[in-house]
Amino acid sequence: MYNVYLKYTFHIFEWCKYNTFSLSRQAIKTDTKSVLKEDFLYLFAQRTRKEVRIMPTIFPREEKAEALFDKIAKDPRACKRLMDAFYEGVACDEDSGVEEERVLVDKQVFTNALFTAYKNKDLSAFLMAVCGNSMFDLLRNAFLIPLRFNDKGKENPILLSDENGNIIENHIHIPESKKHMFKKLVEKNRYLGYGFLEQHSFKEDMSIQTIQNESHLGILVVQEMPEEVHEKLSDAQIYSNMWDSMMKLEDLLYNAFFYCGDFKGKYCVGVFLSFTHFEHNLEKNIEVSNSILYECIQKMLDD
Repeated sequence: MYNVYLKYTFHIFEWCKYNTFSLSRQAIKTDTKSVLKEDFLYLFAQRTRKEVRIMPTIFPREEKAEALFDKIAKDPRACKRLMDAFYEGVACDEDSGVEEERVLVDKQVFTNALFTAYKNKDLSAFLMAVCGNSMFDLLRNAFLIPLRFNDKGKENPILLSDENGNIIENHIHIPESKKHMFKKLVEKNRYLGYGFLEQHSFKEDMSIQTIQNESHLGILVVQEMPEEVHEKLSDAQIYSNMWDSMMKLEDLLYNAFFYCGDFKGKYCVGVFLSFTHFEHNLEKNIEVSNSILYECIQKMLDD
C-alpha cells in the first residue's frame, strides 16, 4: 500500500512541477477502487497534433513549490492523507456493486474542463472536474499545508471576539456554553472564531464555485512571525519550512487547522481548535498548540 501512495503522489506532483500532461497510464488501485482507469489526457494528447494556444491557469501557480512537493512525496503518511482527500471528492456508485468512480459534475462540464485543462496545462482544472478540489485545495484539506488567513479577501476564520475577549455578535449563533468555555480561557492572542475549509469546482457554465465545508466554532491561537522570515520567502517556501510543525500538529491534534498569513496587519501563524474535536482537555490542547507554534517560529529563524 505504501508504494501505491507514493506512486499516486509522484505522478500528481511530477505533472504539476513540469507543467505537462503525462500521468502514468497504469491504473492506480486500492483495496476498494481504481482511481484512474485510463489516462484520459494521455489518450487525448496522442490523438491531437494540433497546436493550441496556452491560456492562463485558473489559479496562479505557486512559486518554488518543489521542496514542499518533495517532502510530501517522501512521507507515506502525507501521501495517504493526500490520496484520501482525493478519494473523498470522487463520488462512487455504491449501489451498483461495480468498483468504479463517477464524476460529481455534469458530463459536458467534465469534458469541457478536461479539454481546458489540457490546452492550458492546468492541473487544478482537471482535479476540479474529477474530485471538486484544486491542487492546493487537496493539500489544505489533507492538512498538508496551512490555510491562509482571510484568503482572497474572505474572512477565515471569522472572529467572534476582540483582542480583549469580548464577544462579537453577528449572524453566527454561539451557544452560551461555548461563550462560557471561551471566557474561562481568555488570554492575549486567543480568539473565539468560526473556521472552515474550502474547495472549488465548476458550475454548468464553467465558472468556478467555492464550496465551504468542515465549518466549526472553536478557539484560534495566534503568534506573530518575525518580518525577516516572510519578507524573503515565497508562500511555498514558508509551507515547506513549516512542514515538521504541521506534521507534529496533526500527529498530536488531528483535525486542528493550521493558519498563516496576514492577521490584523501582521504576518502570523495560528492554530484553530474546533470545539467539536477539542472541547475536552481544551486548555491542554491550547498549550500544545502554543508550543508547536513557538517551535515553528524558532525553526524558521534558525533556517
